[in-house]
Amino acid sequence: MLVAAIAGHQLGALPGTTISATRATLTVENPYAAGGSWYKGNLQIASVHGVGKDLPSAISEWYRAHGYDFLGISDQNTYTWSSDYGHPGFTGVPTVNASYSFADVLAVGIDHWLPASNLQGAVDWIRHDGGLPVVAAPLASAKRQSAPALLGLHGLFGLEIYDARLAATTAGEGDATTVWDGLLSAGTRVYGFAGDDLVSLDDSSVGGAWINVLAPAADLDSLFSSLRAGAFTASTGAEFVSFSVRGTTITAEAAPGCNLRFIGRGGRLLTAIAGPVGSYRVTGAEGYVRVEALRDDGGRAWSQPFFLSRR
Repeated sequence: MLVAAIAGHQLGALPGTTISATRATLTVENPYAAGGSWYKGNLQIASVHGVGKDLPSAISEWYRAHGYDFLGISDQNTYTWSSDYGHPGFTGVPTVNASYSFADVLAVGIDHWLPASNLQGAVDWIRHDGGLPVVAAPLASAKRQSAPALLGLHGLFGLEIYDARLAATTAGEGDATTVWDGLLSAGTRVYGFAGDDLVSLDDSSVGGAWINVLAPAADLDSLFSSLRAGAFTASTGAEFVSFSVRGTTITAEAAPGCNLRFIGRGGRLLTAIAGPVGSYRVTGAEGYVRVEALRDDGGRAWSQPFFLSRR
């Protein structure tokens, strides 16, 4: 009793009272919690209205014929009307490649272009006008983005982590996964995109990278809402089927023939699964958790981060 009384006094409680300690609960944020169906699309395509070589109608026909559900033709500093390539059952997503001497930024959900004197200014006007700013081709030698510059940004929504054209033509410039992990490890909430960066339908990179959006329907409002929520994956061939979170356990399922990798802060491998279905129980020390699916032929898919918090 004496020890209990002393302990109670030290904690500011009266002897004999019950002391309850409030402990924050570890929470795993699941960007895919709302569910829906998967819709395949590409948001980095150039037409004859920009630096591309093909008509929007021809581009639309190719992607429709190859199983895509939506497309965003992103011409440089020019809006190509989505009605030029969107059709019933095939959604056109307004997108502009806001191109500057210092960077290329995909303005997703935007139908115009504005000048900017620096990367922060470009991000700001896109967000102000209701769009999603995504830095494209961050490792391209002509406009390479330094880690400090990206870390200093406020309001960046996405980063193109895989550029199919650059990956096919220039070693070391197409895959920016390491840059993405650097941003995530520093506490920046940013989502990973992949795209063809198409200039011509004759390019070897056509159909080489895309995103899959988990949405209730393939109409523009549903797709954009899911994009904003981070309910999408990036891919070069592998595909995810589903994600779930139960307590602090993340479970991912990919298509048959895939293996899984759960990755945390600094790009550290948390666990590898030999097969298309696997789980990882979060400890809270990971910073974030993302999942990769890999096929034997090199096809790859990236989930968005499952962010961790204590509440």
